[in-house]
Parts: sequence; C-alpha cells; structure tokens
Amino acid sequence: MFPVILCTCSIGSALILHIDTEFLLPILLGLPLVGAALICLMPSSSTKYHNLIALFFTLAALLVAVRLWSTFLPTAAVPFQHIFGIRAGWQGTIWVRLHFGLDALSLWMVLLTSFLMPLAVLCSWQTMNKHSYAFISLLLVLETALFGSFTCLDLLGFYVLYESALLPMFLLIGLGGSRPRKVRAAYLLVIYTLIGSLAMLPVVLLMYSTAGSTSFEVLLHTNWATSMQYVFWWGLFLAFAVKVPIMPVHLWLPEAHVEASTAGSVLLAGVLLKLGTYGLLRFNMSLLPEANIYYGPFVIVLCILGIVYASLTTLRQVDLKKIVAYSSIAHINLVVLSLFTGNLVGIVAASFQMLAHGIASPALFLLVGALYDRTHTKALKYLGGAATAMPVFSLFLFIFSLNNMALPLTPNFVGEFLCLCGIYDFNLYALYAACVGVVLSAAYTMWAYARVVHGMPKPYVFSGFADLNRREFSTLVPLLILAVWVGLKPGVVLDTLSHSLCFWQQSSLPNDVMCSWVLNYISGALTHLYKIYQIYYKINNII
Repeated sequence: MFPVILCTCSIGSALILHIDTEFLLPILLGLPLVGAALICLMPSSSTKYHNLIALFFTLAALLVAVRLWSTFLPTAAVPFQHIFGIRAGWQGTIWVRLHFGLDALSLWMVLLTSFLMPLAVLCSWQTMNKHSYAFISLLLVLETALFGSFTCLDLLGFYVLYESALLPMFLLIGLGGSRPRKVRAAYLLVIYTLIGSLAMLPVVLLMYSTAGSTSFEVLLHTNWATSMQYVFWWGLFLAFAVKVPIMPVHLWLPEAHVEASTAGSVLLAGVLLKLGTYGLLRFNMSLLPEANIYYGPFVIVLCILGIVYASLTTLRQVDLKKIVAYSSIAHINLVVLSLFTGNLVGIVAASFQMLAHGIASPALFLLVGALYDRTHTKALKYLGGAATAMPVFSLFLFIFSLNNMALPLTPNFVGEFLCLCGIYDFNLYALYAACVGVVLSAAYTMWAYARVVHGMPKPYVFSGFADLNRREFSTLVPLLILAVWVGLKPGVVLDTLSHSLCFWQQSSLPNDVMCSWVLNYISGALTHLYKIYQIYYKINNII
C-alpha cells in the first residue's frame, strides 16, 4: 500500500506539472470516473486491486487539486478561474451547455473533497464482502459528483449534480452498513433530500423561464422582483436546509451516521453537509439578496434553537457515534448562523469554519470506526480504559477532541471565534445563544473523551483492545498535519476567501431588517427572564 502511495505521488507529480493549466479542471472531473469504470471492468473477486486502483485515482485527483491551488490567483480581476464549458447538441440544436470554474470557495471545497477521499478509501481497505467492488466504485462516482457540484457555474447543472451525489451515498449506507437499520437510515436520507429537492426544481425552471438561462453569472445580474425573490428563496432554502441540516429537518443525519460505514460517515460529515452551506452561500445569499435580508432573522432563530437543542441532545446520548453526529449538527448550525448575519466577517468565518469542521469531524469518525472494529460496540457503558491498551489512539482522540471544542491554535478556534465576532456585530443576544453552544460543546466533548479513555477497561471488551495499526495511523496523520497547519497559518485560507467573497458578495444583512421583530421579541423575553431570576435570587437570600 505504501509503495503505491509513493509511486503515485512521484509519477503523478511529474506528469501533472507538465499539464497545461486549462486542462486541469476537466482532468479533475474525469479522473474518478475513469477509476470507477476500471473497477467495474475487473472481476468482482479482485478486492485488493480494486482498492489499489481507487487509491491511485484518488491520490491523482488530490495532486491535480493541489496543482489547481498552486495556479489560482486570489487577487485576479475575475471571480472565477480555470473556466471551461461543455456543449452537446443534436442536429445542430444545442441542448446541453454547462460551464465549470473555480473561485476561492469552490477551490477549498474541491481541495477538502480530494483530501478526504483517499482517507475514505484507506479506512475501507478491509471491506471484504460481495459488494466491496461496488462500494469502492461508488466512492469514486461520489467524488466526481462532488467535484461537479462545487465547480458548476449553472444552476440547473448544479441541481443535477447535487442530486447525483444522493444515489451513491444511499448505496454506500446500504452496502457498507452492518446492522438491519441501515436500510431505514438510507431511505430516510433519500426521503428528506428528495422532499427538499422537489421544492428546488420548480424554482430552477421558473428562473430559466424568466431569465432565459440558468447560468450563475446571468442570474446574478438579473433584477428579480421582490415578490419573486420571496418565493424563489423558499424553494432553494428548503433544499439546502435539509442537507445542512437545520432543525427540524435534521433527524435523518444521526441515523445515517450511526448506520453508515466509517468511510460513509467521513464523507457525509466532511463534504456532503457542506453542499448545503455552499448552496446557501452561493445561490440564496447572492442571487436573492432582498429575500435573504427579509428571512435572515427567521433562519437565525432556527439556527439558535438548533445549536442549543443539538448540544443538549448530545449530552444525553449513550452511543459514541451519535455524540459526534449531534455535535456535527451543532457546529454546522453555527456556520449557518454566521452566514446569515450578512456581514463580511461572518460570511468569511462561516466559510472557514466549513473547512475546519471538515477536518475535525472526519477525524473523530475515523477514531470511532477504529474503536468499533475492535470492540464491536459504540455504547459508552461498554467502553473505558482505552489509555491502558491504546495509548496512540487515546492521544489522537485527545488532540481532535480539543479541536472539536475549539481550543486555541486549532482550526475550529479560528473559525468559531470569527463566527462569534460576526454574530456580535449583528446581535448581542444571538451571540449569547451561540456562546451557550460553545460551552456545551466543551462539556459533551470532554465527557465523551473521559468515558472512552479513562477508567478501567471492561473485562468482556478488553481482549479486543489493540492500538492503531499502520493503515489507521496513516489515515489520521494527514488530518493531524492539516489541522496543525491550518490552525497555525489560517491566513492562507482566510486571505483567499476574503478576496473572493468581497468580489461577488452582493448582499448584506443590516440590523434593522424587516423581520427584526423576531429577535427583538427574544431579546425582550430574555430580559424578563433575567429580571425574574434576580427577584428569585433576592428572595432566596432573604429566606
């Protein structure tokens, strides 16, 4: 396995350095599909070769993404770079016309996807069943759908690719899960996502009928009537809110995480949830600024409730994987809350936090998967004493737990601190609620860590305790290096994001918006509750 990695990196680097930059993005989109086709043409019993081919093509895609990053100009005069188009027709009539390109947000999402995909292949290396070749090929198909979603500059094309990522994930949960409830979890994912998509498709068609095109740049410069924006906003928001997910359409995510394999959970938490926040930032906030201003406080209230609810629910969980899943919901709701503040600090912070969450959460799911492979349980009452038999595992869990609770010098700290700064600029009471989520995050993270690492090992699972092997170690070390680098040098990401978002961000969310009565009502309620607490405290002192 390691010679393959070294060989791929050396040969791939030599070849990719000599490729013209205008062909880099088409090659990136096509590489995973070529790998999936090769795996499908091979005998289904050649599991080892399936894994090697998948690892080769995912590493090659990573090298292409790095080359794209090296040639990207953050201060360019145009918002999108590396643009290329696809046109196909029949009898002289053009019926497919798509454009793909990169700005800073798309670039970092592509880098995150290409970085996590080889790790997903490595962590599923021991998947030895009759569906293993299908599982590996679906990973590569999913990678292509994700690359296309993050780079497509056409709303209809984005919708098709956005939905194309659903089928591979549905099959990954169904094929990779280990319990009978995996079928229910897979169908929950499909039902929730399809309901949101049914609201998005009419909006896409109405935009096409009004503007005559679904190109992002054409739609961006179209002056939509305010009443139309109010309708279009709901269709797009419902589709992306399910994918984020925002309460109350979040119930599919914990089930999907618990029943999915480790690779499925890594990709679901690391990349697929970012499709929702990416869509909100790319389409809702830029195409429909007036509707975004009007409905912004409503979304902020939902996010505040989601942060507090998910954090309190995490404290009540007894399944380690569900703890990480609900923690993910709380963190991603903080991202959406920061997005809808509308100020530049909040938007850049939310974009950075998307990347930070894509580092910490997959690492925690990898650690949970390694522990499950040994103990065959995720119930906290059966775990404990991992520090005795698994010191390297305990060290990794400690580091990424600190990252999850946003300790200084970690990416989550930079992202959450900037999110809180953006929220403070918007509304002080929203900041109080967000801080409650930050405090609860530290509480449930350290509680879960103590239950797994400290104490005495349980006799009936102690025999299964063994420290991380080389394959598992090699999946965690890249995430650790990336977390340290981004935590110590966040300016590398923040500078490119701020330049790009400043260029095309059209909307802002002032504090005196039309729906500010929602937050004013909550502020007044909190003030009255505080006064009641003061009276209660004085009465207690008198008694």
